[in-house]
Amino acid sequence: MSDSSDKIIIEYTSNYGSVLEEATQYDINDIIKKKFMDYKLSKINCHIKSEQGIYGIQFFYKNRNDGKEVCLIDIKPKEKDTFEQSFDLCGEDIINMKVWIDQINIDLLGFEIITNKNRTKKFGYGNVEQMVKVNDFSDLNNMIMGFSVYINENNKITSIYAYYMSKNEYFWHKYDGIFSLKRKLTNQNYSEKIKKKVNGMSRENQILYRICKLPQNLFFNVIKYSK
Repeated sequence: MSDSSDKIIIEYTSNYGSVLEEATQYDINDIIKKKFMDYKLSKINCHIKSEQGIYGIQFFYKNRNDGKEVCLIDIKPKEKDTFEQSFDLCGEDIINMKVWIDQINIDLLGFEIITNKNRTKKFGYGNVEQMVKVNDFSDLNNMIMGFSVYINENNKITSIYAYYMSKNEYFWHKYDGIFSLKRKLTNQNYSEKIKKKVNGMSRENQILYRICKLPQNLFFNVIKYSK
């Protein structure tokens, strides 16, 4: 399944777990209004009840425009006997996930994330027989942009699904503005006009200008390094 906005194609996985009639949905797509490129998942907190599952969850994101971290999905536990599991992404991308499902109630027991730095974190519970692979990430060519969940009346997470896009698509959209500037600077008149303004630019814009003036091979090496 997919959703497209401003030429950015965002896919989403199947829903893993149960969705009862009285369940409440927290959809990250509705919260950020499809502006996935403006936010980067930065931290996940889960509140776990021993051998039962996840009772409360927080997804933190960094706003790319101002650098501030915000909690966009904040489901606090109603249960008192829970403990917290937390994972700071440290700027990494999530490229794979697994889920564990209660085969009787079909509720979510736990999920695991795997980053591009090969760090893993499992939230909740589940054994080998209860594990379900998420085939959308089997080739490791996609990256997760955000998670959405359903909860029951006790704030137990009964199901989870993820929004994602291909790593190549993400790369091109992330650096689209830089590529556009690189193309414009090939025009001699435009380049001379910008050159006269360089000394009055911010340090960040001066660095950006100098990167875009690099030869093609060096330019793409810098971009790939920052990817």
